[in-house]
Amino acid sequence: MKYLRYLILACFAFSFAQLHAQTDSSFLSKTASLLNKQLISNPTEKVYLHLDRPSYSLGDTIWFKAYTVSGVDHKPSDISGVLHVELISPIDSVLKRINLQLDAGVTWGDFTIASSYAPGTYRIRAYTNWMRNKPYPAFYDQKIRVGKLALLTEGANKNIINPDVQFFPEGGQLINGLRSKVAIKAVNKNGSGEDVSGTITDNEGNEVAAFNTQHLGMGIFALTPQTGKTYKAKIKDSQGHAFEVDLPKAQSDGFVLTVNNRLADSINIKVNSAPATFSAKQHSRYYLIGEANGQVYYTTFFNLDEPAYIMRINKHRFPSGICRFTLFSQNGEPLNERIAFISKNDTLKLNIDLPDQKFTTRQKIAVNVLATDNGNNPASGSFSVAVINESRVGVNEDEESTIINNLLLTSELKGNIEKPNYYFTNVTDQKRDDLDMLMLTQGYRSFEWKQLLSDKPLLTTYPAEQALQLEGSIKTPGGKPLPMGKVSLFASRENFYRDTISDINGNFKFTNVEVSDTAKIVVQARKQNNGKNVSIFVKQPDLAKVERRTNYTEPDAVLAGTFGKQPNDTNLAQAATPTDSLKIKEVIIKGKKKAKDDNLDNYGTYEQRLVDMKRVHNKVYLSLEEALREIEPVTKVGYFGSRVSNGNAINSVVLPENQGKVVVDGAWRDRNTLSVFYPQEIESVRLIFQPNSNKPIIVVTTRRYAGTDTTTLKQVNIRSTRLNKKPDMSQSSNLNGAGNADQVIMGDKLLKSCARLSDCLLGKIFGVSFDADGNPINDRSRKKMSVIINGNIIPGDALNSVNVNDVYSIEVLRGQSYTLIYGSGMSAGALVITTNHGVGNFVTSESPSGLISYPFKGYYKARVFYSPKYSTPKTNNETPDLRSTIYWNPNIIIDEKGKTSFDYFNADTKGTYRIVIEGIDGFGNLGRQVYRYKVE
Repeated sequence: MKYLRYLILACFAFSFAQLHAQTDSSFLSKTASLLNKQLISNPTEKVYLHLDRPSYSLGDTIWFKAYTVSGVDHKPSDISGVLHVELISPIDSVLKRINLQLDAGVTWGDFTIASSYAPGTYRIRAYTNWMRNKPYPAFYDQKIRVGKLALLTEGANKNIINPDVQFFPEGGQLINGLRSKVAIKAVNKNGSGEDVSGTITDNEGNEVAAFNTQHLGMGIFALTPQTGKTYKAKIKDSQGHAFEVDLPKAQSDGFVLTVNNRLADSINIKVNSAPATFSAKQHSRYYLIGEANGQVYYTTFFNLDEPAYIMRINKHRFPSGICRFTLFSQNGEPLNERIAFISKNDTLKLNIDLPDQKFTTRQKIAVNVLATDNGNNPASGSFSVAVINESRVGVNEDEESTIINNLLLTSELKGNIEKPNYYFTNVTDQKRDDLDMLMLTQGYRSFEWKQLLSDKPLLTTYPAEQALQLEGSIKTPGGKPLPMGKVSLFASRENFYRDTISDINGNFKFTNVEVSDTAKIVVQARKQNNGKNVSIFVKQPDLAKVERRTNYTEPDAVLAGTFGKQPNDTNLAQAATPTDSLKIKEVIIKGKKKAKDDNLDNYGTYEQRLVDMKRVHNKVYLSLEEALREIEPVTKVGYFGSRVSNGNAINSVVLPENQGKVVVDGAWRDRNTLSVFYPQEIESVRLIFQPNSNKPIIVVTTRRYAGTDTTTLKQVNIRSTRLNKKPDMSQSSNLNGAGNADQVIMGDKLLKSCARLSDCLLGKIFGVSFDADGNPINDRSRKKMSVIINGNIIPGDALNSVNVNDVYSIEVLRGQSYTLIYGSGMSAGALVITTNHGVGNFVTSESPSGLISYPFKGYYKARVFYSPKYSTPKTNNETPDLRSTIYWNPNIIIDEKGKTSFDYFNADTKGTYRIVIEGIDGFGNLGRQVYRYKVE
């Protein structure tokens, strides 16, 4: 039965609660029963995506595997059968969306990052329809860097005056006369933690506490508030700016709930009552419940016979992850709450073994994997593996999202969690304390107690999707529903056929529509008497909206780019030119292009020079490091020369080993990175000398990163057509505003005799042609344009599925002024089509012919990762293999003996290769392992 295991878990949890609740604690029994009831009716579902690497360049492919789990035990979910995955632009618009079919909770897919996209911070979002029912849905929502990489931190231009600073008393409130632990969190305008320091003063100006943040803008201090006094924090941010923030007002009545989570085997909880509360409520009964993901793991009650009550709870009661402790009054009112992270070191042990000990380029690598559970028993399950050249990609391990930190930590908390993997790698006491600070300062993504205790069922607005479906309605030409009509669905190319009967309201539904995402389907409807005079309305899919990110702006780039800010050269030139200066004839000077100034060279105020790339490319060097060592000796480690600045010699000093400053494609990298790039890959190298320093910053731009930026396009004049009389465009979905386009073509001006819509448009749209499949092509960029029908983006080749008789208007967007609002995903332009009846959430046809062609978004068929084989002499040795992702396999199955193996070939690039394997066994145990080896 679908939810059988939820019922078993619920019964176990209920028995558990009964065991620890004494015979007269009816509140505990009721609460446990309500929690279990919710666990059955509305089980939690979560999804995690294993990406092949943490950052990408334009033109790359993002490979991923999805793991969908349910319940606190994280077993592969059987709730949903469809997963929606989206690639979201830096301006929060969906660039690509795919539907994936889940099999035992797992699936995989890919996104290609178009070369036309702008560099920036993109997002990958994944969710099931069922997940949308939660008050705080835990969608997978991962930021990825494209172009400007995630390691971009040093040298960034910070211009933050006052970060947002909040104070969080442990347990929820400050109580007069009771010592409390208070956590602080400071967040800058980019949504990142910022270090601050300061003091706490009372309303009389007395300093009562001091604080410093110690990790990502978080810190802790102790405070004992006094009756009749208020408190404020005097704060200095990282730039020395001073400001003040009021602390939460202390209460005279209530409790302080304190948690000590530092012991390995147990967790200590102390409930301390205010003097007024103890006096008024002495001997009253209070309850404490410990739960995780809606499942009860601990309950107790106590009488307030003493001012303080202490509990010591064995951690083995709880699963690994976040648990919540809540104190309730005798009347069942939640008073205090505290979350804590329980770590039991119970993940799968994945042992990676490589028989070879020395590794070279293009060598075949055989990998053996052995998986065991916490009891050293063989573990079997579904896994994925990614191999990258870490020296070329660059990895900040603390910032990585992993199957462990995602499912146990970030999916349970609200908001952005910085560097989630920091808390799970090389764990120390300091990191455990930092994790506990995170528990104090981050909101918990869970149910509300008041709603639960009211016993009002949660509304399940969004049913679980076991498969894709298509639904709609049929009506007479006059708009009346047609009951008992015959409705058929065809997808001839995929040999798919279904039929059904409309209900009393004329509604129809097709379930289990198993076609691809490129399918063109035809829906046909007939009356009971087989009449064709029928209007068909196909309902559009209901998908989750993309919420705009708050408290987030693109960080300033190290290298000036699409989102970077730099001084306006034109304005500077104008400011330096006298107003009465003599105007001379314009002279075009041809010469070498000067490197763009940016914040690395302090916008042109530091000395810099470009490396002569002809010398780099005209001689055979084994690496960029070797080329620079010969051509620019000043870049060498251990260089003892001198350089001349403004005619004066500057004595050199020995550079520390591996400590040179290097920027590759906008990211700060280790100096060793120069040895893993070939000179032929490099577009440019510039050396920046800071004042009184002979140690240059080496700024490297690869040809791949430069992309089309090196191409100068000829000026093209754009002509537009103006209509003498503006037609009614009120139904247009054009984001620029109805009719605001390079060209508008009305449907009544199109020939009705064309077999295909693209044929009707041929020669009518300026600067647009059509390929054999009907895709509109921008003649300027030779790229495919997007097609938007009634606000829905469809594949370009589906243009010809639109009946020319159904077209009301076509708005042509080609110029940047019109495409900019749609984001970089539509840089080639778009055709915005409004149909005669293209309103609301339905697509229909103009004429009631009982037939409609519709581009249905079916299941995406994942591509296969290409992994070259160099085992034969015929293998091409002339084309260099410069891949950053060396190997990707989303379908690694570990057998019942806990074993599996795979093999691949190294690329031509040297450096440190990194193997990451992640996955889950049939019992919900999570596993991740990282293995490194050096290719020389």
